[in-house]
Amino acid sequence: MEGLIEMIKYSKILFIMSFIFFSRVEAKEEISRVVYFNHLFGHVHKNPSRYSQSLSTIECGHPVKIVKEKGNEILSGNYFKVKVGPYLGYIDRIYLSNKKEKCISDKYPKFFNSLNLSISEMYYWGKLNDQYVQGESKVQ
Repeated sequence: MEGLIEMIKYSKILFIMSFIFFSRVEAKEEISRVVYFNHLFGHVHKNPSRYSQSLSTIECGHPVKIVKEKGNEILSGNYFKVKVGPYLGYIDRIYLSNKKEKCISDKYPKFFNSLNLSISEMYYWGKLNDQYVQGESKVQ
């Protein structure tokens, strides 16, 4: 009987210690600011890489929430950790603007709507945009 009481005490202590440990390990993520996607189509990636799995396809002008942890925005390489709708993922910082830019779909809505793009076509245009390398050529 005495051994059983001792075992119950230790299991309670172990439970409390594990609860305290796991509650401290999980960091609190908050929203830092809202920015806007500035290319025609793109993706929210699962990991900070252009080759990473796509969680969602987004289009120009879509609001994106930058995530912060312990007061700092989370930046992995060139990728911000973001929240878009229910998805928590990564977007390359070159595709984000502090203000909403005038998109082609805003400038030419009749033309853009006449394209009748399906969600799969938007997905592939976004994937193509991910693979497009931006910058200046170093070839002389």
